[in-house]
Amino acid sequence: MRGLIRLERLIQGRHRLAKALALSVAAAALIAGAKPQPAAAFKLFGYNIFGSDEQPVSPDAQPYKIEVTVAGGDKSIKSAVEGASALYGGKDETPPPSTPAFLSKARSEYDRILGALYANARYGASISILVNGRKLEDIPVDATLPHPVPVVINVNPGPVFTFGTVKLEHRAPPTAIDELPKTKTPERLGLVPGQQANSDIVLSAEQAMVDAWRRQGYPKAKALPRVITADHVNNKLYVTLDVAPGRLAHYGRITVDGTKDMDPAFVARQTALEPGGQYDPAEIELAKRRLQRLQVFSTTNIAEGDLIGANGTMPLMITVTERPLHVFGAGAEYSTTDGIGLNGYWEHRNLFGQAERLRLEASVSGVDSTDPTKFTYSGGVTFVKPGIFDPFTDLTAQLLVKREVYDPYSQNTFRARVGLAHEFSEQLTGKIAINGEYDQVKDAYNKRNLLLFSLPGELAYDTTDDKLEPTRGYRLKGAFEPFYESKFGNFGAMARVDGSAYFSFDAMGRYVLAGRLALGSIVGAPARELPGDRLFFAGGGGSVRGYNYRSLGPKLDNGFIVGGRSLLEGSLEMRVKVTDSIGIVPFVDAGSAFETSYPSFNEDVKIGAGVGLRYYTSLGAIRVDVARGLTKVRGLVIEDGKIKRKDTPPFAIYIGLGESF
Repeated sequence: MRGLIRLERLIQGRHRLAKALALSVAAAALIAGAKPQPAAAFKLFGYNIFGSDEQPVSPDAQPYKIEVTVAGGDKSIKSAVEGASALYGGKDETPPPSTPAFLSKARSEYDRILGALYANARYGASISILVNGRKLEDIPVDATLPHPVPVVINVNPGPVFTFGTVKLEHRAPPTAIDELPKTKTPERLGLVPGQQANSDIVLSAEQAMVDAWRRQGYPKAKALPRVITADHVNNKLYVTLDVAPGRLAHYGRITVDGTKDMDPAFVARQTALEPGGQYDPAEIELAKRRLQRLQVFSTTNIAEGDLIGANGTMPLMITVTERPLHVFGAGAEYSTTDGIGLNGYWEHRNLFGQAERLRLEASVSGVDSTDPTKFTYSGGVTFVKPGIFDPFTDLTAQLLVKREVYDPYSQNTFRARVGLAHEFSEQLTGKIAINGEYDQVKDAYNKRNLLLFSLPGELAYDTTDDKLEPTRGYRLKGAFEPFYESKFGNFGAMARVDGSAYFSFDAMGRYVLAGRLALGSIVGAPARELPGDRLFFAGGGGSVRGYNYRSLGPKLDNGFIVGGRSLLEGSLEMRVKVTDSIGIVPFVDAGSAFETSYPSFNEDVKIGAGVGLRYYTSLGAIRVDVARGLTKVRGLVIEDGKIKRKDTPPFAIYIGLGESF
């Protein structure tokens, strides 16, 4: 669902080879985008649940069987030819509806295969297609052919060409952006003398030259006809690329179309694009993401004007499609140690015409018995006002009521919070809030009622390539919360740092090593004078798998486990995609919570290990993890007024949506 193939208009060059190159690339794009998808069948894990993939076969259909041979036996070339061939790709599908349709499809094979050969720097190739033992071009359109008819595609790829002289006319002046390693330039793409002359390098380099002018404020930059000459004596490809930059442009009038309940002026303001500012395609892409972040539009587009005015300005048209005002949703998760968890919400996402959101939500977890007094549940209402001061700052107000029932403690909380969230850049965001809460806590320390006031703050930096399934980059989040608790008169602070990193061993992200590390500390107050949910625990699906949820922490002399004032935990996963929809994830977790404000290691760090199964969907990965704690933990809990021993389970199963981190 993430794939989107765009067919750009290709400019034909003066040389016949350039024309064939453009036609072959266009044909390949058309073929890739034209494959029909069945609408009547529903598949799960690769099997049909209902319906059928089979299409009705016309009585006039022309079935065929096909063979591809490549001189020299180069397997990579053979694979490229087979991938480009529509006949080979459709050999197991419904046959063409008639003999003329079959012959038409076969005759278009030359351009497809030629494009694949050019993409592999083979410009001296010969292609022969035999149908029923005859040359394809000798068969009339009304011929009668056997069922199935044999087809043989013979390819002599010829030698590998390398780039000879390369001329790049009217290049944009270099800027600091061009020095960044991720910026595409013709040289970084491989358009240098002596390199293998793949055709896609030429096309990509040409686009990079156009993009360089656009980055400098020239939106109408375009490629001029390219000149490409193939030297078949020396197996060289000589390339000349040229660009017409057009005129420097600034933003002109910004108009908004498609709004119904939204304020058009607010929509324009949230893009942060100002009339008079110099054109920058990166700013426009960022503006689209800002509009999408409002969560009120199903589609957003910012179109550039066709012409640059005499005053050097270019108008912009923002076109949006609004979502329904109301939305609701629900979710569920399960583990053998924590029981069933359910959550749901209802949201109004445009209260007053400026994307204000009002959200009512509730959740229940720990549902592993029929006694509701043992459940953990919460309910709350949240109001969000985007763009409170500027397009980058949101106001959030929240009221929350929750009850937590866990083995180490139980707690009732009533919380009110007002805060601001700010986007410093695409990667860096920050939050700060004023928080007040009343807590009723019962644990192995004592029973206590607490009144806590705090200023929670957070900074998050994210360079990952995907929010749901990251394969590259890292995330770093730091939280700091100074507080005052009025019952015991404690001033103090809570701090936590979470980091994760992702490394892909291949370009497709099928083999990804993922790691996570978390550190936490509380200073200024003893654990017995703090709320249970602010103390640190380890164990459970989002922590150290294989152990009961929040079961790892300091142990008192009487055997009860309590919350700690510091935390250290980490995870390591190897995420392997076996197919596009199935993945296997072996993992190991480690961690614990400690009595002091820093990890003392008087208690051993506990380790859990296991393996997970992933089924990838458009909504994220359906996750099933099976884990075992490698060290048994013996602790005491109070259930129904009685002291009971609760040990680490033999194994634990976790089911949820999305990767573990």
